Amino acid sequence: MALLYPTFLFALAATAIPVILHLAQLRKARRVEFSNVRLIKTSKDITASQRNLKEILILLCRVFFIVFLVLAFAQPFLPASDSYVPADTSQVSVVIDNSFSMQNTHAEEDVPMLTAATEQAQSTLDLFPASTTFRLFTAANTPHSGVLDNKDASSLLSNLNYAASSGLQLLPSERTAEHVFIFSDFQRSTFQPASLSTIDSTKQVHLVPIKAASIANVVIDSIYLEDEFIRPAGENLLHIQLYNAGEEAIEDCPVKLIVNERQVAALSVDLPARQVTETTVSFSVLGSGINKAYVLIEDYPVEFDNSFHFVMAPSSNIEVVEITDNSSDLLPRLFKNEAFFRLTQYQQSNIDYARTAAAHIVVVHAVKNISSALSSTLATFVKGGGTVVIIPPVQADNTSYSSLMQNLNIAASLIASTAGEPAKTALAAPDPANPFFKSIFSDFDPKMQMPGAARTLAWSRASDDILRFRGGSPFLSRFDRGNGQVFLMAAPLDDSYNELQNHALFVPVMYKLAIASYKQEQQLSYALDGATVSLPVPAPRRQEGIFKLTQDSLEFIPEQHMRGGNLFFTIPDAMHQAGFYDLRLGDSTITTLAFHYPEEESLLEQYSPDELRSFLKPGQGNVHIYDYADAFSVKGEFEKRYFGVKLWKYCLILCLIFLMAEIALIRFF
Repeated sequence: MALLYPTFLFALAATAIPVILHLAQLRKARRVEFSNVRLIKTSKDITASQRNLKEILILLCRVFFIVFLVLAFAQPFLPASDSYVPADTSQVSVVIDNSFSMQNTHAEEDVPMLTAATEQAQSTLDLFPASTTFRLFTAANTPHSGVLDNKDASSLLSNLNYAASSGLQLLPSERTAEHVFIFSDFQRSTFQPASLSTIDSTKQVHLVPIKAASIANVVIDSIYLEDEFIRPAGENLLHIQLYNAGEEAIEDCPVKLIVNERQVAALSVDLPARQVTETTVSFSVLGSGINKAYVLIEDYPVEFDNSFHFVMAPSSNIEVVEITDNSSDLLPRLFKNEAFFRLTQYQQSNIDYARTAAAHIVVVHAVKNISSALSSTLATFVKGGGTVVIIPPVQADNTSYSSLMQNLNIAASLIASTAGEPAKTALAAPDPANPFFKSIFSDFDPKMQMPGAARTLAWSRASDDILRFRGGSPFLSRFDRGNGQVFLMAAPLDDSYNELQNHALFVPVMYKLAIASYKQEQQLSYALDGATVSLPVPAPRRQEGIFKLTQDSLEFIPEQHMRGGNLFFTIPDAMHQAGFYDLRLGDSTITTLAFHYPEEESLLEQYSPDELRSFLKPGQGNVHIYDYADAFSVKGEFEKRYFGVKLWKYCLILCLIFLMAEIALIRFF
């Protein structure tokens, strides 16, 4: 034990005052009244014994009162347990994790974890002298209002709101003080343990984990459409994937689909523990404009991720280009039956290469000799994300097709035709589980009558065999190449070689090939993770100006640049609210985008204090990790470690105890 003001010990001489008074009082004669002479001796003995004990106790109370009063002014304390105490305590940095995961309930109190964290932080502020200034940082690692005194820092802590965050940084980017306090749940999905080894050794960093009552949470993992082509007033199928992160199964979790603030579907889903469960919702969109939609679930206490926003717009026309050597109107008649297909037919001698490059799908139909220019164009088209369908002719130039397949990196070759009528082999029934055939069959019959065909083109190792011959050889296959895809058909669309064009399966298969080539110009939704977004901008709107993201009265100007007719911008870190944002240029709205919270923030598993300590390197004595505790325990542990244990308060308490004891002895005994 040590004394802050040892000179006050000279005041202990005052303990002589009650001793002198006590001795002086003993010399004074006391009058004792009695009623009978026989009782003189007895009364004298009893009264003297009681009086002596009482006087001694009063003397001791007075002496100890003075002793502890003097010690209170001398301010005794137990020295700090840490051998190194930072010299500069004039400024302290406080980092509060206010990410959405802090909505979870605190293990010790029925309050959000953010409330528990701010209460502990406010308790920490009181440890330092009144002259100490504070800097407050949040999960976004941005300072709040610069340098603050105790009162202003406490006020800001009381008014913190939740914010989207991609991960907590242990030390803010700006200059920090000697003491840095970090209050967080330290999520496994967002916290990087390797960051502990990068902490500046000159800083005293205090990690205060906040324990959650439970890690149970239901997350809307992802959504996607059955196909990217959205049919106006037609049936569309939305796939919803839900993840139950808890240890217990959930029955009848409510799920709703809202489109343009109108509920279009509602269902209940059973969610096994620790599993992703997928469900589907059928719906239709009305009108030709953008449809704002979101999936809504009910889950508590973490509610920020109970909705998943996305936007849908009826798809534009699918541009189909047919390159052929014959004058057949088979494909033109087929695609002109539906308004959302727009087919352009070219002979190889008059191809508009610019328009071909802008198409969604190119069908090379019955071209006998493929020129090197066309072969190179098709390879570039596929590499850029286009779709090519190759239907061989009855008679073909083997060299030109070999060159085309080489450019497309496909192991395929023509089969020499035989004299006479080609022998046809029946196709096997399609696999109804293949995603290609979803929504084609209302009532699948595995014994359906299938067409026959005679092979003139053979290949191996496709990405997916859509249709096969009964012997197992592929008839229609997909090859994924670069960002695009190539479909090969094994037989010409000629009655002597192929019966598919006369079969009921022909129309849905060709439509499905065209629809599969369509890609939405923008995603259904984007995560608020600071990633870069690419969007095509129509030529009439490629004027000079600054693109802005707006939501009601909020306005954000992202980092941006134009390249190749596309706008590239980075999602601003200041965008913390999921929902719908208009992309504006001047007074005009380019499009509406939807943003959702990153999935990682919804996974609530935490690193324990012992696990955090295991990540420290040997010799990192400047990093202090506290056990789960309330504000008082953390405050006491820190105070003991750095400022020692101050005992003057206990001395005052003892002063009061001895004073009350003296009063009681005088009054009641």
